[in-house]
Amino acid sequence: MATLQNGNSYTRLQAARALGEIGAPAVGPLVQALTDRGTCFRWTIAIALARVGLPAVESLIDVVTTRDDPVRNPAVWALAEIGDTRAVEPLLEVMVNGATDCSRGLAAAALLKLGHSAGVAAVEKELLSANETFKGVVFEAVEGL
Repeated sequence: MATLQNGNSYTRLQAARALGEIGAPAVGPLVQALTDRGTCFRWTIAIALARVGLPAVESLIDVVTTRDDPVRNPAVWALAEIGDTRAVEPLLEVMVNGATDCSRGLAAAALLKLGHSAGVAAVEKELLSANETFKGVVFEAVEGL
C-alpha cells in the first residue's frame, strides 16, 4: 500500500498488480485508500481494485452510490473493467442523477462497456437529449475503456 501511494509511476503500477493478485483481502485497505481525503492516486488504486475483480464489486458499488465525483469516477472505471452486471443499476443512477457531465458520462461509458441491454438502451436514450459535453465525455471514455 505504501508503494501504491508513494512510489513512482512504474512502482505504483507494479504495486497495483501485486495487490490485485492478493484478491479479496486487499479490498478493504484499497477502498479505504480510495476514499481517504488525502489520497492523490485514486486511479492507481482503481487499477488495483479492477485487478482484484469480482471480490471488489460490492465495495465499488458502495463507493459509486455514496461518494462524490473524485472518488466515484475511478470506482466507475473499475466496475467497467471488472464487467459485473451487478453494477448496472448503480451506474444507471449515476448516469441519470450524477452531479456533473463528467461523472454522468463516465457512468454511461461504463454501461456501454458492460453491454447489458437495459444499460445500453438507457445510454442510447440519454444521448438523444444530452448536451455536447456529456456526449463528448461518453465518446472519449468509450474509446479509453
